[in-house]
Amino acid sequence: MKKLSRLIPKNHFCSFFLFREEPLISWKYTKSILFTAYDVYRSSSFWIDEMMREGKTLKEGLMELGFPKDVTLMADTGIFEVEAKKAGISNKLGINVDFELSNEEIFQAYEISGADFFVAPDEIISPLDTKDIVRKKVTKIKNNLLQILSFFPSSQVIGVIQGCNSQTIESLFDFYKECGIRYFARGGVIPLYRYDTKLFEQVLQKSREITTGYWLHTFGLPRVFLLTYYLRKLGFDSVDTSLLLYLSARKKYLIGINSRPVRLVDFSKCDCEGCRMLHNLRKNRAVYGKEFFVYLYIHNILEAVRISSDSVSERLETDQREVTTKKTKIKPSGQKTSVDGDWTTGSELMERRLDYR
Repeated sequence: MKKLSRLIPKNHFCSFFLFREEPLISWKYTKSILFTAYDVYRSSSFWIDEMMREGKTLKEGLMELGFPKDVTLMADTGIFEVEAKKAGISNKLGINVDFELSNEEIFQAYEISGADFFVAPDEIISPLDTKDIVRKKVTKIKNNLLQILSFFPSSQVIGVIQGCNSQTIESLFDFYKECGIRYFARGGVIPLYRYDTKLFEQVLQKSREITTGYWLHTFGLPRVFLLTYYLRKLGFDSVDTSLLLYLSARKKYLIGINSRPVRLVDFSKCDCEGCRMLHNLRKNRAVYGKEFFVYLYIHNILEAVRISSDSVSERLETDQREVTTKKTKIKPSGQKTSVDGDWTTGSELMERRLDYR
């Protein structure tokens, strides 16, 4: 079984040009990255158009720019961003979603990506869902898997485990195994964490228990301290995150599981690639521009990798906060306020790209 990184950062090479330039294009930080079909469709980059015209996959295009061949590319749907709008929480999470994606559109983005692994489309199952809604979502998740297996072999497909009780979790896992799936991921983590952290803990423990012997990835990192919780206490194999990107954009610097404003940090105390450049930029009184952001992000990535590694110091073990029971009232989805606006389908956006060919 092919191993992935313990940390699999979300890489926005489709929509954020900085990821296609030095130093990020030379990606030396993790053995795997994740991108989403959503990122392909929302991008206005002509680089994607050029790759399509030349008949190249996106990974082939990245490699021409200097991206390492042996870094594993995991393709996800981006369904959380789409569902966030439907649930009316996109504003709260800072997510701007203005179109829907069908499975066919997702698979088309997957095909042009040249990725090594493909996440099967899923449905986020909420603790507030009725039994009837859960049954419908489980049926759709199973049908989605059968659809993706007509495009890609089971050895490259990652099945997403959803559900907030043992019956749903076991039903999906058994179905995935019958279809030959050997890589799994736990989805719906962030909404579950925000709803009830005790239930969050129980559901993740069950998900790890039932997948013993298989690779189990975690989608979503609500707090940095959960890195050690996911990977050490629960024994998950990997986790992806956009949190590091958000922290960097907010000028926050990771020290262990804690973040500090960059104005309070002495960059000379860390010898990583990012901090060496940050120290020089500060000495030269550089403003907080693009270059500063890139090297701050590099430090945060490397610090998160260090936290995630098996050689992490004992100090982090004592620093780790336990997940405590708390409950936040969330209105049922039918009572939430949706964000109004026109919807553009993925097909329409792809047709626009193809018009350039």
